[in-house]
Amino acid sequence: MDKKQNPPESNRPTAAIQEMVLVLRPGGSKKLAEIRHKAQTGQTSPPPVEPAHTDHEIPKDLKPDVAAELKKARGLIDARIAEIMSRFPAGKQNKLFGFRYGSVDAIKHMAVNDAFKRLGMPDNQVKMMLIAGLDYYGNETGTPHNDTQSI
Repeated sequence: MDKKQNPPESNRPTAAIQEMVLVLRPGGSKKLAEIRHKAQTGQTSPPPVEPAHTDHEIPKDLKPDVAAELKKARGLIDARIAEIMSRFPAGKQNKLFGFRYGSVDAIKHMAVNDAFKRLGMPDNQVKMMLIAGLDYYGNETGTPHNDTQSI
């Protein structure tokens, strides 16, 4: 069966678009407005994740030098978690972080030296000998945190 080819010069008129009309009015969709804004500003990556500023107090019974090192370690852990999460897509950060490193809560409840190892951080950034047996909240490893104790 032979296929018939159209002649190179057809008698059909060519179509030309004179103006472009939006299907939705400009303020009609928040999602489209966000996409339009990203396209205009050239922003393609998700916004950076800021380190979590927690309201957890450092226990008063710790020595001042231990409390200072724990505070420094907490800042480093928070910054590292935020840095790692910023590499993941915005909607799946916690899930993907949990697959690779474990949940953020679990990391905060393990010993500081173990948390540094899990997150791939060098332990020479703090005086690890002072805080090695403490968790993120300043409790000795293995003792429950005040917020999670059962009544």
